Amino acid sequence: MATCAGLALPLLGLAVPASAAVSASTAGGGSCSAGARTLSPPGSHVYSETGNGGYTSQHTLVHLVYNAKANKFLTGNRVELTDRATQCLTSFSLDFERHSINTTAGPDMTVNSVSVNGRPARFKFVQPTYAGDPNGQDDPSPAAHEASQNNPVGGPSDNPLPPACAPQLPNTDAAPDSLDGTQCPANKLVITPSAPIRNGATFTVTVRYTGRPGVHQDGDGTTEGWFRAPDGGFVTTEPVGSEDWMPLNDYPTAKPTYDFSDTVTAGKTVIANGKLVSVRHNGASKQFPGGSVTWNWHAGMPIASYLVEDSVGNFSLTSRVVNGIRFYQAQDTAISAKQQKKNLAIMNMQPDITAFESQFNGAFPFRSDGIVIGTPDASFEEEMEGMITFAGGEIDTDTLYHENMHQWWGDNVSESCYRYTFYKEGMATLGEFLYQARLAENAAGGPSTAKGKAAFQASLVKQFNKTYASAKGFWTGAPSNPTPYTLFDGSSTYDRPGITYIALRQILGPARFDGALRDLQRRYGGGHINEAQLEAVFRQWLPVHSSACQQRLGQFFTQWFDTAYPSGGGANRPMITGPGLAGPGFYSGACAA
Repeated sequence: MATCAGLALPLLGLAVPASAAVSASTAGGGSCSAGARTLSPPGSHVYSETGNGGYTSQHTLVHLVYNAKANKFLTGNRVELTDRATQCLTSFSLDFERHSINTTAGPDMTVNSVSVNGRPARFKFVQPTYAGDPNGQDDPSPAAHEASQNNPVGGPSDNPLPPACAPQLPNTDAAPDSLDGTQCPANKLVITPSAPIRNGATFTVTVRYTGRPGVHQDGDGTTEGWFRAPDGGFVTTEPVGSEDWMPLNDYPTAKPTYDFSDTVTAGKTVIANGKLVSVRHNGASKQFPGGSVTWNWHAGMPIASYLVEDSVGNFSLTSRVVNGIRFYQAQDTAISAKQQKKNLAIMNMQPDITAFESQFNGAFPFRSDGIVIGTPDASFEEEMEGMITFAGGEIDTDTLYHENMHQWWGDNVSESCYRYTFYKEGMATLGEFLYQARLAENAAGGPSTAKGKAAFQASLVKQFNKTYASAKGFWTGAPSNPTPYTLFDGSSTYDRPGITYIALRQILGPARFDGALRDLQRRYGGGHINEAQLEAVFRQWLPVHSSACQQRLGQFFTQWFDTAYPSGGGANRPMITGPGLAGPGFYSGACAA
């Protein structure tokens, strides 16, 4: 069973320098020190550079001052982050990629000032160090600041240390390890307040910055972040691209609430998370000779770092309330009228899709939901919380079922670290399988008929058996142990976890499986979950609670989530499935139903 922990660190006989242990004292005699510059555990190799410790993120006010035509943040642009210290802090950090190292579409921004509780604070940008470095966060060795897809960076004869960051691959067919050993960019914004922040104190950090936002090059060669549109910017940012347009605590477990108060070029529309509060039109000014408009959105739910939405452009925006949920619909007006009509027909399905998925997951977790369709050719669609993004001017039904399922899985209940991406992508893929089962059910007579119910079940069994028959390299990657290059691999991150949930549904039975899903939402909604916690809830919903069945379910999870098999299929794949499915069933021997 995987945890968020990485591999064991080679300590190399190094001692922690005194300067890294304690750097100040409080008036009461307690020690103060710098906050951690990553939330990744020692040995991590999947975006190990992200996240910041010593505090928890409470609330963020985003105040963009944005010239949409020039694609520039202007003077007055800022974020205000309200945090709570979990230790006495002499300094702390944020993630902010102000410059890109290998793409012209990357950001070019400048931090103008930083204040803590209204008082000026010192700041600097530094490289990340690998998590758990015994020489401290400012290790002078260049080897402690290197990128890699794997752990260690270059092997025992080269650099036996874990990676400090993921390599940023250009959009080419370069080998996955082509940038191993390169130096990590200095994307850690280290802030030193005028006086230490006491443990337990709530404090506000204001970062004022200007310049051009942009996109991040991922470890698989794709891009994410702030995509340039002719009339503004389109935001889709998984897994780390939010830091390419705003400074923040960039980690899935950092889930503050949000307010947005964006002043943009007159005539432009801002689409953000939550509910639209107000729109104010402003007259001409030095920054906006043709006038401006301020859009205010409020998101009172916790939002993971990669799910923050804040697009600006020529969007048509409408909304309606269905079953107490406000549904927003936005399309770029540059999309042809014919395509907008096609898109709208699918967008109109969202309330029905939400009601359908609620049958399995429980009540929809937010007060609003929505869709924004932009024109940039982004690398993917994304489940931005309560405001799903579709790129390239088009939407499709299958993907909408997937992204809307994410509102429960990944959004309301987030993954506790990047290696658990498979957990929520598998759930969203299950949403696609449930959609296909729904189509079969309706074609056979509908959900109220015996034939319809049988067709629904048969569709899921067929999907499992088809995917389970996959050979070649389908089973070679363990879902819980990806690299940045394979984090969004179709087989290990989507399809294999997706049919794992079908097998679990067969093992538990449909009603108990749905009960487990709702239980997970009740326990972890608004927060995050790790693999052990996920599996523990499913264990509690087993219809047979014998120790033999508990042990067999543990073996099931190990085979499906944590095991990499040799290529070829056949016996080189999980050998425990579920009742009525291809492969060896679950209830056998000492574990009998």
